[in-house]
Amino acid sequence: MTDADIAAHNLVLWGDPHSNQILARIADKLPMKWNTLPANSALAMIYPNPLNPKKYVVLNSGHTFREVDNLNNARQVAKLPDYAVIDTATLPDGYAPGKVLQAGFFGEKWELK
Repeated sequence: MTDADIAAHNLVLWGDPHSNQILARIADKLPMKWNTLPANSALAMIYPNPLNPKKYVVLNSGHTFREVDNLNNARQVAKLPDYAVIDTATLPDGYAPGKVLQAGFFGEKWELK
């Protein structure tokens, strides 16, 4: 990923700061810290990109609806708020990606409430 990519695009990043170089560059500028997350968890989040606040960074995400929501389009709406900590030791099912340990919305200035 180049600086031009960061300037021009929203970023979708996977992994954690140990496995993703871009995430390692911004980890200390994000409101949630990996060293405070429970073991066996993953952080899913949208946040202004610290390297380019005019764009967003999305972490470990994709569709937040699950298989049961494929029954019709009306059910295919976002199921998670701005951030969620997912217990990866709990297997996903048709309704959830695993156990949601914590989830919420940021404030109007993107602060944790």
